[in-house]
Amino acid sequence: METTFPEAFPSALRSQSAIAVSALKLSSDYVSDQFSVNVLGEILRIPCRVLPSTRPEFVGVNVQQRQIALCMLTRSADGFARQAALREVLHINEPWSIPFVIALIGEYVVEIIDDVYAALPDLEKANPAFYKLTCDRVVSYWDLYYRRQFPRSDYVGFKLLRQLDAYA
Repeated sequence: METTFPEAFPSALRSQSAIAVSALKLSSDYVSDQFSVNVLGEILRIPCRVLPSTRPEFVGVNVQQRQIALCMLTRSADGFARQAALREVLHINEPWSIPFVIALIGEYVVEIIDDVYAALPDLEKANPAFYKLTCDRVVSYWDLYYRRQFPRSDYVGFKLLRQLDAYA
């Protein structure tokens, strides 16, 4: 599926995101799928996974471009790269960065979900359809990977969803 990576960000950031994505040297051939979110009335198309062709270096990019690049790295095929990027993205707290964080709640790497849970007081919830999809993914990954390891009430994904619901 072909996508223009800068479409993962609001139109006001498209020129900045094009520079940031270019600095990452992402392979456009690797995008397996994308999901859509509504950010301040604008539909963004965020890739489910990306594959940086090299270890990213943020030489020659400004702070906002670096933040955009880190958001894209939360979609990396490498779980360690996703977690490292997330730890910095958690401090951005811009409307356009939040979907990148929320998407990680519905994934299978429990250590990443733990990081989101620890940062919860700083996050906001938006996009009801996207949130429902994320909830469905939490259930699915818990059932597939963690059902034997954690009772539903102890699984960090469900704890996080309960907290988000309490903040709403």
